[in-house]
Amino acid sequence: MLCLKNLYVCRMEINAEDTKLLISTIYNLSGYDFFDYSPKSLERRLEKILSDHNCSIKELIEKINNNPLIIETIVKNITVNTTEFFRDPTVWIEFEEKVIPFLKNKEKIRIWHPGCSYGHEPYSMLMMLNEHQLLDRAEIIATDLNSDVLSSAKEGRFRYFLDAEYLKNFDLVLNRDPLNYTIPYSKYFTINPIKDIFLIKPEFIGKIKFYKHDIICDPLPDTEAFDVIMCRNLLIYFNMELQNKMLFKFYKALKLNSFLILGYHESIIGSMSSYFDKNGQIYKKNK
Repeated sequence: MLCLKNLYVCRMEINAEDTKLLISTIYNLSGYDFFDYSPKSLERRLEKILSDHNCSIKELIEKINNNPLIIETIVKNITVNTTEFFRDPTVWIEFEEKVIPFLKNKEKIRIWHPGCSYGHEPYSMLMMLNEHQLLDRAEIIATDLNSDVLSSAKEGRFRYFLDAEYLKNFDLVLNRDPLNYTIPYSKYFTINPIKDIFLIKPEFIGKIKFYKHDIICDPLPDTEAFDVIMCRNLLIYFNMELQNKMLFKFYKALKLNSFLILGYHESIIGSMSSYFDKNGQIYKKNK
């Protein structure tokens, strides 16, 4: 353990053998599978966990064996929950221009947001669909491993001082056409800076189905295929083998000529690439 003098910052030493023992312990006691996470990503998260618990990996394993209930807290800390409304506005503009026209021809629209975190992305989808009069035809399913972020997402409750800055994305996507009327924030949000409140309007709460779901171990959240799967900035935390496994799962979950949207640092390569037509960050299932 390396400690910087006069600072409350410690870097716990982590080696591959101890890490494997830890994730084996977690898997054996809970079924959560982190074996195929990116080693660098997992190491960063574990460093933070060890610092919070002020212990080594071996000491953390001993704590887990004595009290398996702390696994849930550890799992929540391993998972990453970075998100925002209309994150990467260019992708949402591409979605509006390239995917929305296809969705307008469907009587029923099914959309899945795996790794939804606090719900910013599925609520962004809700707003996009609503602006095109498609929300009443849509079923939006949002899933995550972390039960705490799901509880917040279901309530549509955010903090003004953390989330108000994302309103610029709202404008870049939904208010970008100067010839159209401006969509007011009050259409979707109740905002009170004094009370640090940033809420989704009550009429939109319950329009999204939030479920706890382990994308690695659990079966698909529904047996009916999807028209859109938006999974951005999740695959980057997996190694290549697990990425390909997830891409095949998404492929099986999509209808023919339906869409998978990935993050900027994610792509479909190898044999799976022949099953999709790529257009920016939007992949259309072609067979």
